[in-house]
Amino acid sequence: MSLTLTHVVDNLVRVQYGQATVLEYHYCPKVPREETPKPYIHPLATPGGDLFTLDRPHDHAWHRGLYFGWAWVNGVNLWGGASYVRGRGYVLRDDHGEMVHLHWDVLERGSDAVRMVERLVWRDHDGHEMAQERRALTVYTPESDNQLLLTLESEIEPSGEAGQLEFSSPMIEGRPDPSGYSGLTLRMPRCMTGGEVLDATGAQGDAVMGSRARWALYRALQDGTCNPCAVAMFDHPSNPRHPTHWFVRSVPFAVLSPALVWDERFALPVGQRLRLVYGVWLYSGETGAQEAGAAFETWLTRCSG
Repeated sequence: MSLTLTHVVDNLVRVQYGQATVLEYHYCPKVPREETPKPYIHPLATPGGDLFTLDRPHDHAWHRGLYFGWAWVNGVNLWGGASYVRGRGYVLRDDHGEMVHLHWDVLERGSDAVRMVERLVWRDHDGHEMAQERRALTVYTPESDNQLLLTLESEIEPSGEAGQLEFSSPMIEGRPDPSGYSGLTLRMPRCMTGGEVLDATGAQGDAVMGSRARWALYRALQDGTCNPCAVAMFDHPSNPRHPTHWFVRSVPFAVLSPALVWDERFALPVGQRLRLVYGVWLYSGETGAQEAGAAFETWLTRCSG
């Protein structure tokens, strides 16, 4: 059995394995500006049907399944919702930018993977161009119905008129609790709230928040079947600041994110590019550090890096 690709023009790209939809990539979202319009993946599931994303939850409507969102770039909110302002807390301001799809470079189904490559432009709240982005998504043909492996790549280059880009997070901007989120983020279904977390260093539970590791694993139970499931995210060795810090919560909701700007801003000068490569591994069943580590090594051999 192989993967299939369906393009719904000006809307989404759907990837299926047999009759099962394993993901949909929505590249022209229609949402209010305060949610920061940005492409996202939902649903994201194993071929067996276990779902790993939640889209537009009522508590944080700007959380869009699996997505790239940047909390602070030159003072622009490319994340959604209120912005953290030092000394004032979260303030809903007119500072929301957007990530706009321009065109597809590649939409193809190969013998062992589906690959998509798109071009995007980042604009600030006044419509001025901030950056150009080349984004790639590779979905590998599953080895079994109980798992799925992806690679996500983002290559960002500042636009000349915007000047140097500086990336930050709420914690850097003054939020007192661990809140260094920004970048690739997975918001999980409500059934996965209260799950278990561990990373490649052996850290577990609350110790994973802010830890530095090659990968982090989140384990929980699925609704309906009550069966165990897990999702791991992988940080490629070529990424800046590898091994990355991790932003992870199991309560009040389940979220997992490699945190490039956990506690230090990242500057991207004009003429340079920021390239980030991450892996996502979904698994239905009992699993742990040994299996996650093996999946990480498998991913390294398969992704372009």
